[in-house]
Amino acid sequence: MTQSTTAAVGRTGPNPKEIIDRGQPLTFTFNGQPVTAYQGDTVASALAAAGTRVFSRSFKYHRPRGLMCAAGHCPNCLVQVKDGDAPQEPNVRACTRKATDGLAVSSQNAWPSLEQDAMSVTSVASRFLPVGFYYKTFIRPQRLWPLYEKALRNIAGLGRIDPRAKAPHDRLKQYLHGDLVVVGGGPAGLSAALAAADQGARVLLFDENPGLGGHTRFTSHNAPDSMAQLIQRVNAHPQIELFLESHVLGYWEDSWLSAVSGRTLYKVRGKAVVFATGAYDQPLIFDSNDLPGIMLGSAVQRMMALYAVNMGTRAVIVTANDDGWRLAADLLDAGLAVPAIADERPAFESELVAKLIAAGVNVLWQHTVVAAEGKKHVSRAILAPTAAADHDAALTVRCDLLCVSIGASPANDLLYQAGADIQFQPECGEFKVASTPDHIFAAGRLTGQRSAKSQLASGHFAGLQAALYLGLIGAESLAAAEAVPADMGPRTSTLVKNPGKGKRFVCFCEDVTDKDLAQAIAEGYHSVELLKRYSSISMGPCQGKMCTVNAIQLSARENNATVAETGTTVSRPPTTPVSLASLAGQHMEPVKVTPIHDWHLRNSAKMMNAGLWKRPEHYGNPLVEVKAVREKVGIIDVSTLGKLRLTGPGVGALLERIYVNKWADLPVGRARYGLMCNDEGIVIDDGVTARFGPEEFYMTTSSGGAQGIYEWIQWWLQSGWGEGVHLTQMTDEYAAFNLAGPNARALLSSLIGGDLSNEAFPYLHVREMDVAGVPCRLMRLGFTGELSFEIH
Repeated sequence: MTQSTTAAVGRTGPNPKEIIDRGQPLTFTFNGQPVTAYQGDTVASALAAAGTRVFSRSFKYHRPRGLMCAAGHCPNCLVQVKDGDAPQEPNVRACTRKATDGLAVSSQNAWPSLEQDAMSVTSVASRFLPVGFYYKTFIRPQRLWPLYEKALRNIAGLGRIDPRAKAPHDRLKQYLHGDLVVVGGGPAGLSAALAAADQGARVLLFDENPGLGGHTRFTSHNAPDSMAQLIQRVNAHPQIELFLESHVLGYWEDSWLSAVSGRTLYKVRGKAVVFATGAYDQPLIFDSNDLPGIMLGSAVQRMMALYAVNMGTRAVIVTANDDGWRLAADLLDAGLAVPAIADERPAFESELVAKLIAAGVNVLWQHTVVAAEGKKHVSRAILAPTAAADHDAALTVRCDLLCVSIGASPANDLLYQAGADIQFQPECGEFKVASTPDHIFAAGRLTGQRSAKSQLASGHFAGLQAALYLGLIGAESLAAAEAVPADMGPRTSTLVKNPGKGKRFVCFCEDVTDKDLAQAIAEGYHSVELLKRYSSISMGPCQGKMCTVNAIQLSARENNATVAETGTTVSRPPTTPVSLASLAGQHMEPVKVTPIHDWHLRNSAKMMNAGLWKRPEHYGNPLVEVKAVREKVGIIDVSTLGKLRLTGPGVGALLERIYVNKWADLPVGRARYGLMCNDEGIVIDDGVTARFGPEEFYMTTSSGGAQGIYEWIQWWLQSGWGEGVHLTQMTDEYAAFNLAGPNARALLSSLIGGDLSNEAFPYLHVREMDVAGVPCRLMRLGFTGELSFEIH
């Protein structure tokens, strides 16, 4: 291991863990400029390989932001994409969106360009935009609120939707049932799934990544040799069903979970659940901690291993655990220079420490970063002793990559929702699972296991616990497998007080700084729930994954309380943002067709929607058709009308309650037009009702009101109205046609062989007779101004 800089920013040579296929190049555009990528690249990895460092502008101050987590957990790489004819999609995480040929990607929340954003002036004027400024500033004078609202709405938001875009109709919903649901495909999740499946459980395994293995996919130091074999066993196991690139959105009672993968929303029901969701690397609070080039250590490793991309050439590492030292070794092996490591802990000896010191790495024990410098990209790191934690005795180190590997927060969002008791452990600065409901189990990094070996063991134990709960094994089988204690290890506080002048961001989504939180608490918002709403911290795209732990610790310090006394905010679904189209699911609106629908199509009818029905609008020339009705005769398919049969002694009284006019005096063989109103006097439908017998009425409604009016009358019947009334839905039982025009009587007479004169069949009368040998109900009605008959 030597300290020689051979790396360049961008794409590196092949490595055994990469998931890109260099034999399949593709091209997409970013802000109109072509970008070359490979199959397997994400939009972010391809842009980073091409040298892009600024991916977005921040929400409030429009500061330049670059990749930070590279795992879909932060807001720094949100972009808009346009894929072919699909509507433009805003707020897409570039680090998880796969690059595809022809994809059009553009930046958002920046004008006139990503490089020169006019709204970045707000950063200079930040003193006039304190926390809660919109509550304080825009309440007076009240008459100007409409102007304020318009301006705020134009400025607010990140991406932009196309209001002309049509809702996608390709979304699906699928119901899944299993004995055990395992969330997380890392070492613990895989081990849990196998342990339960080997006992006969039907296991549904979900993971948000495109491949199994969790962190072992991109770390070289923490992946046991058995991982490849473990993944093969899971893939081949007949009792395990895999769902990759699937985000579990939430947990509801009785082990009901929802997950989304691509265009499909899964509704998942399991008898038991194992959560092995891992942990989120956490950022550190220091001056200008949002500069592009400041990244979480796991993100740097992910980019190097999976996508063969170096994010810099000269890296400074800030750490408080062994992960930072392993990252340093990976960077040196990749050819990057590592001028310094700042470790918050007291000095200790290990083989890895000795190797790094021998390679020329400047090791600064009990040091941390207090500031970063640079304009649109980090160029220097200011390192200082933790005892001073300011610029006194500080050391300036030149770098183009600042890696933060300070600690992680267990991904316990879903576990909270499942009713687990989770308590803060001050000795390691993390939240630990204290207890769970009987059917809920947790394993792996979520429970504090740092090494892959202990994660595998804890997953196996959780899988056996689930098998015991499911009744697949006896208690003696579980007793033979010992529970695995957490191996968190000690870690010092990551909250360093720095008196520098730069902004120190706690929430990267909403641009909330440590000063904002302190001011909000000074104004009386001591409760973390109120503090969250007043400052908007953790309410952005990351949903608190990057800020909640730091915010709680800051709040505790400002309130002179412990973290346990401070408490946490409520975790609510969805844990990952999801599109409304996915929630809506498949376009399930039914389509109804009339009995002669095929005849219409064969005769070149242009179809239109009428409620749920398809009915002809015209057959090619509406003017010719109108002229035929006025001068000769025309026919229209009105089968779409609602048709209801009401029988019983109380029909007349019922109709007088639901119509606005009289009905009890309607003679047999007559029809009458009626108007319906609801309880508020609002017109809800109209139509003609005919009386075919002393206790039989035949009602027609509008096409759109057929089902609604049927249900409305049923509701009144259930309420006691209508003595002995029986209601039958006949809409689908009768075809219906309206024959209209001066020649209508002559044409219809030839088909029935009877007298249809005005004297024999007056207006608003009804008859039952055969038409061309078909039993029909005829109603002498008119809605065109011409002579017409309605034939049912």
